[in-house]
Amino acid sequence: MRFLGALMEGVRSEVVLLGVPFDGTASFRAGARFGPGAIRAASHSLETFSPFIDRDLEGMQYSDWGDLEVPPGSAARTVEIVHTKVLEIQKSGAKPFTLGGEHTITLGAVQAAFEKYPNLSVLQLDAHTDLREEYLGDRLSHATVMRRIMDFIPSERIYHFGVRAGTREEIIGSGLELPLGLEGGQRDIEKTIGRIPIDTPLYVTIDLDVFDPSLLPGVGNPEPLGITYREFIQIARLLSLRNLVGCDVVELAPHYDQTGVSAVVAASVVRETLICLGEQPE
Repeated sequence: MRFLGALMEGVRSEVVLLGVPFDGTASFRAGARFGPGAIRAASHSLETFSPFIDRDLEGMQYSDWGDLEVPPGSAARTVEIVHTKVLEIQKSGAKPFTLGGEHTITLGAVQAAFEKYPNLSVLQLDAHTDLREEYLGDRLSHATVMRRIMDFIPSERIYHFGVRAGTREEIIGSGLELPLGLEGGQRDIEKTIGRIPIDTPLYVTIDLDVFDPSLLPGVGNPEPLGITYREFIQIARLLSLRNLVGCDVVELAPHYDQTGVSAVVAASVVRETLICLGEQPE
């Protein structure tokens, strides 16, 4: 099953969707490996038109290359496989959109984007900092992914939004402002996304635990005081005006929400962001 309206692999596209069913470093609730399939299935409950951004997927060339085969126990090998495949997508002239799977997969996609765009910036929408130097003895995991990205992209080109959980060292040492939302979500959005230069190549990584668990409980590490869908749409409108070169949506663990609502919300997030990745209308 392909994502809503997506073309098959081999068709020239503006954007390529790629599933990465990996959750080998999950530390609380595993199950994100089922995320790509759940997002695709839920997408068929959606319309192609976004009334919030006033754009439509119809007429946009985007394809779905299915899921990568990844080794369940090796984060390093999975990151390498993602890196190689995203390079292939970029070489075809398309922008990559990966569906997780856990957040560790983002590293491979960002590495590939950085090779093409040395001035790349990254926007992280996430409940957690993911800035640990190591976690349970490993330097590569969902809890360290943004630290590994900072190994090659300077911190001033990495933007964080929605973060509300992390160690004292991660938060204070990184200068992050907490907590989100107590002074008003709109102000936080404008302060963070509004200052990203419009023309700079921007990769967006969306960990679905950025949302409040009352809206999207089906994630591996839910945290209270998350953003609303209304706030996400405000973010998407700002992103639609920027130079997006890649994206991922990660950490949907659908089995923890038997209503299926989490998967539908995740698919909606993919639709809105996919529209932002497409060519802007004249």
